Amino acid sequence: MYLTPEDTSMLNGSIEIMSRIFERLRDTPVKDAVRNLSGLDKAKQDRYRRKDRKDTRMFDIVAEDAISIGDGFSGHMDQMLRVYNKTGVIITEECGRVPREIPIEHSTPTVISDPVDGSSYFDDIMKRLGEPDDRVGVVFDREVDLVGAMARRHACNTSVTLIKDNMIKYSVVFNLFTGDIYVGSPMGVFMGDIKVARTLSDINMPVEFDGSENLEMLCYTRQEGKYERNRQGTHLRLLPMHEASKREIGPIGPMRFTYLVRFGDKNDFKVGVIAHNGEKVQEALPNVAMALFSKGALNAYKLFCDPEYTEQRAGMQLTPNFSNSLYSDGLLRNTGVRSSFFNNYDYPSEFRDTTAVISPSNDAALTMFTGMVSREYAVRIV
Repeated sequence: MYLTPEDTSMLNGSIEIMSRIFERLRDTPVKDAVRNLSGLDKAKQDRYRRKDRKDTRMFDIVAEDAISIGDGFSGHMDQMLRVYNKTGVIITEECGRVPREIPIEHSTPTVISDPVDGSSYFDDIMKRLGEPDDRVGVVFDREVDLVGAMARRHACNTSVTLIKDNMIKYSVVFNLFTGDIYVGSPMGVFMGDIKVARTLSDINMPVEFDGSENLEMLCYTRQEGKYERNRQGTHLRLLPMHEASKREIGPIGPMRFTYLVRFGDKNDFKVGVIAHNGEKVQEALPNVAMALFSKGALNAYKLFCDPEYTEQRAGMQLTPNFSNSLYSDGLLRNTGVRSSFFNNYDYPSEFRDTTAVISPSNDAALTMFTGMVSREYAVRIV
């Protein structure tokens, strides 16, 4: 795995875009941020209406536009054309695959993004702590004062992952509460402060992952329903569940790997396994990417589901077989990802899978997942 000079230029462009998004989102007035799509003009409603029928907030639209086309600055669409001299594709939460008419080939630069993860949490914070004329960043700061160190792991966030040449080139995730920014690339996984970071050289603190022996797992599920049936049908069912997995405002998606990060603080969340239980690709992929670039500090696995527990959403299995997955039977560094698979669908929430990430220093978890692999209930992809 390596970054070409063009890839490095693209990564620096992503960091610059993300820093602008951080400023723009936190400076948005609460009264504008919480507006629903249903209150906007028909053109915006048609563009941003989600297929899962959840309403779209103006806050999400601001982030979506900034990532794709920019907002007073260049977005990723312009950046891909300038760096690679070809039109790329952006897959996001609200708009799906844009532009839809361009086929994704192995050399097509493809950005997968969750412009704002944690919408339910965002709504909750604005209702509890926000006033209409407040800026969103001020309200976020009030929440940080209340929750303390938890804000480093459980927060509204934004992420961008670039796929090109059938490989994950890099992933950038930043925390809208604290400004922590993480970059995973072939150089490793590093963190910095998005309030001052403008290029890759500004993000230079190596991330240390915790390898304490612990089987407790954090994933998304409900008391009953499709997600819980999927968990029961995979070997995630053998792992003790962290209490946050079933909370109304469940665990965050792209930032879930931070539960395995050692910050040196005293807030011990006691998580040894992070998993994505039939969850969307834009939420799970950054965690797989961070494992891929962790220099051996993390392993990642794709799981399979027993046939009698198979569940679907939007016609896609929550735990697909290889024929319907981004992943192949082998390590990503050898097999890459099947990026052309994205041509089959327009909307990213139709891509789901069940994956898990652990530290290989966590002997209990390593023993459990090694057994799953040997009995063909899972494959190791990182």
